[in-house]
Amino acid sequence: MVAATTTPARRFLQTWVPLLAIFLLIVAEHVPLGRDWLTNMDIGFVFVPMLFLARYSEGVVAPTAILLLGVLKDVTSETPIGLWSLLFCVFFILALGQRQLLYNAAYNTVWATFGFLCFLIYTVFYVLAVLSLSVVPSFAATMLGALLTVLAFPLFNLAFDWLSQDDDPLGAY
Repeated sequence: MVAATTTPARRFLQTWVPLLAIFLLIVAEHVPLGRDWLTNMDIGFVFVPMLFLARYSEGVVAPTAILLLGVLKDVTSETPIGLWSLLFCVFFILALGQRQLLYNAAYNTVWATFGFLCFLIYTVFYVLAVLSLSVVPSFAATMLGALLTVLAFPLFNLAFDWLSQDDDPLGAY
């Protein structure tokens, strides 16, 4: 995204719509569905808007909000305080490091990068959970959650695709 072709309103939306989506996805995780296996798997749909934020947001609002949303997830999921905050921040920083690559990348490259980052984060989650002894996840359920998150990426990414468009029909000058 080139600042010259993006209006302030679009930049505002590129920050706050994904942050609102992350908040709503965290809240939606606790809707009772009567399926205990879903809560054990912890599918991380919140990582899709985080990847979008890492690609397009500017300033300190997004990183600060990611940290606070991680604390919210820690509190609502009854995991040790700091676990999801750490995972959210690590994912965001790793995705931010790929910003230049992902800026003009083909869709398959973005999806593959997202998949790699998800499996990495879920592996870190599993290791940290085992070491903390307060959360005992199943490795198979953890990796299945990562796989389902990666497979759901195209559907969730469609919701954010319209935000990545240039405001100027001619693109950058």
